[in-house]
Amino acid sequence: MKRLAKFATPWWLGGVALAAAGVIVARLAAPAFGGAARPAVELAGELLALGGLAVIAVGVSRRVQQGSAR
Repeated sequence: MKRLAKFATPWWLGGVALAAAGVIVARLAAPAFGGAARPAVELAGELLALGGLAVIAVGVSRRVQQGSAR
């Protein structure tokens, strides 16, 4: 379990939560909408998921720049 402790940073936790929320919106909530709203909700969920991945990438980039890549 100690191997995964390095991932318990605010960047990783926030990014994973944001990405998971985006997937839930895009895959579970969007089909409930009909008509013109469905593509918009799907797009919002996909952008939210990509935002979560971007947050993780920023966190990894900062950790590498600080020299603690381990």
